[in-house]
Amino acid sequence: MRKGLSSIRISSSPHPRKRIKGRSVRALFLTLVLAGAGLSLLAVYLSVQIQYQNNPGTTTPGGGGIGSGVVSNIPINVRPGSALSVSQVSKSKANRNTDPSPNNSLKNSARAAYPNGPKNDAKYAKDRVYCMVPYVWNQVFYDIIMKTWGKRCDVINFITDSVVKVGGEMHGDLVIKGDDISKDPNGYKLHTELPPGSFPDNVHFINMTRPWTGCKDKKTGKPKICRHIWEKMWQSWIYVGDNHLDQAEWFCKVDYDTYFFPENLQHYVRDIKNWDPINEHHYFGALLYHQVNVLVAGAAACWSRKTLAGIVDVYKNMPKGYQGRYRGRCEDRPEASEEISTSLCLKEGLNVTAEAMVDDEMREYVTLDPYHNVLTWNRTKQGEWWFWLNKPANAGQMENCCAIRPMGMHKYKYKWQIKMLEEQFYGPTNNKEITKLNERTRRYVDKVRGAMEIDQYL
Repeated sequence: MRKGLSSIRISSSPHPRKRIKGRSVRALFLTLVLAGAGLSLLAVYLSVQIQYQNNPGTTTPGGGGIGSGVVSNIPINVRPGSALSVSQVSKSKANRNTDPSPNNSLKNSARAAYPNGPKNDAKYAKDRVYCMVPYVWNQVFYDIIMKTWGKRCDVINFITDSVVKVGGEMHGDLVIKGDDISKDPNGYKLHTELPPGSFPDNVHFINMTRPWTGCKDKKTGKPKICRHIWEKMWQSWIYVGDNHLDQAEWFCKVDYDTYFFPENLQHYVRDIKNWDPINEHHYFGALLYHQVNVLVAGAAACWSRKTLAGIVDVYKNMPKGYQGRYRGRCEDRPEASEEISTSLCLKEGLNVTAEAMVDDEMREYVTLDPYHNVLTWNRTKQGEWWFWLNKPANAGQMENCCAIRPMGMHKYKYKWQIKMLEEQFYGPTNNKEITKLNERTRRYVDKVRGAMEIDQYL
């Protein structure tokens, strides 16, 4: 027992207690250092996990061999009116977009209450609206659409060319940046050349055989967007049909400069028509009668799921590569009209004819010019120009032109105009955008707000 005790006895030192205290302090210090290191490693791990969840950066393959969707919640932060720039892409990760727009992602299940989100009435549960916006990538229009009418779509996707503009600005169909934009050899890039996370996840790219670049405005000589609309349309619908067919019952092509009312589409197909989107063919919008075949104006055109499923097969199998002019066939060719070609393919492939979207007073649900202008259109004074040509004699005109639950309003090409409409139809009662309207326009706005009962939701 003595030997055991002597084995742990402190050596004969003049200050044994000081030695014990010194070792205790060193042990405590070492423990604190190790604990600090452990907490630092834990912090790094959690940071990586959070970053991964916010920006997985995965890529979803496109359908039909024509495109792919880049998945990310980090849109590019560009100045108003401009297209994307590479320098701004690199900065976007440090300036994450925290805008809680409900439909910024197809995967986002948190939806704001109407009118800041879709109108989720139980009777419209099987009338979900898919909004497809075909355009050339433009951050400013993406943002304003998502903050206004786009947030009320059940699903919204933007289909764009695989080539994007780097720098410069786009105003309507024009590409502008001083006088030297056409001399910039690096002004255009494939979207795949930009960092992952450069685009919102509801922007999908298709590989056009005819690029949107290379055209010039005849008056100014400045670069402009080449309008290969027909190819973009059939390629876009193939992509949607192959990838998103089960996400909605009604599918609408909406021009970027059209202000859209998804809930009024639901009201029309369910409360007015009581259509069956799964078992019935429907293709409808603002009908034009001035061509050989009746067709739907491209500003806002919708079809049922059954029709979309059928037309996808027609588009995949139609002839491609013809380089001549119009010959009355469903085919892909240069400079083809979107509206005429769609009408031909529906008739040839599915025996489907376009339907006029009008109410019982023959008032149109889609206006092809700013609505305050259409409210003044007088058929007798204007005569039979293309808009009126061959329309029914009792077609609505002037203040009786337009349905009081409109679906679309066309030709709003600037951000401020879209914001103005949002205030007029969904803003507080008697806000400044309403009070400054003339009497005729104010009467129509009041009718629309009353029919939609919008004030009860504010």
